[in-house]
Amino acid sequence: MLIGELAERTGTTTRALRYHEEQGLLESGRTPAGYRVYGPAAVTRVRNVRDLLVSGFTVEDVKSFVR
Repeated sequence: MLIGELAERTGTTTRALRYHEEQGLLESGRTPAGYRVYGPAAVTRVRNVRDLLVSGFTVEDVKSFVR
């Protein structure tokens, strides 16, 4: 799925998803045109990351959980 679809499915923004990727919390593949593409497991990953961040964990804390 493309980034917009992932954002819609997870109730977040494309900017937040890009930030998560920049921070190493999320990985994506690329289409030949350079668009980010995510597998079905990304939905669960984004929801887990968001839940941890909302619970008060820092990005650095969450990085240690997702490795």
